[in-house]
Amino acid sequence: MPVVDASVVVDWVAPDVDTAQRAGQLLVRLIEERASLYAPRLLFEEVANALLSGCRRGRWDGASADRAYEHLLRLPVELIDTPADRGRAWDLSRRHDEHPMYDMIYVAVAERLADQLYTADARLVERLFAASFVIKV
Repeated sequence: MPVVDASVVVDWVAPDVDTAQRAGQLLVRLIEERASLYAPRLLFEEVANALLSGCRRGRWDGASADRAYEHLLRLPVELIDTPADRGRAWDLSRRHDEHPMYDMIYVAVAERLADQLYTADARLVERLFAASFVIKV
C-alpha cells in the first residue's frame, strides 16, 4: 500500500511534464502491479495549488491546468489520514528541525501503513535519510 506525495503526483498530471521520466515510470509500474495507492487528504489541495501556481507563472494556460486537474481527480489514490497521523506528523516535524508538517503527514501515513513513501522532494529525503521507506523518485 504505497503512499505518494504531492511532488510525485504533480509530476503525473502537470501539463508540461515528460511522463517518460521517473515519476511517470513509477506510475506505470504501480498500475501494472495493481498497487493500491494512498495519500493524506491534503494531496489534492497541494497538487491543485501547484497547477494554479503554474498558471500564475505562465508555465501553462488555464485550459491545460483544467485538464490536469481533471486527470488528478481520476487518479486511483485513496485518501486516508487520521488524527493519530496528524499527531505523528507534528512529532516528526518537531524532531526534524520543524520540517513542514504538510510533508510529514505523508511520512506518518506511510509509517502507519508500514509501506513506502514515494517522493520527488529531495529536501524531505535528505532530512529523513535514516528512514529507508522514504523513496526518492
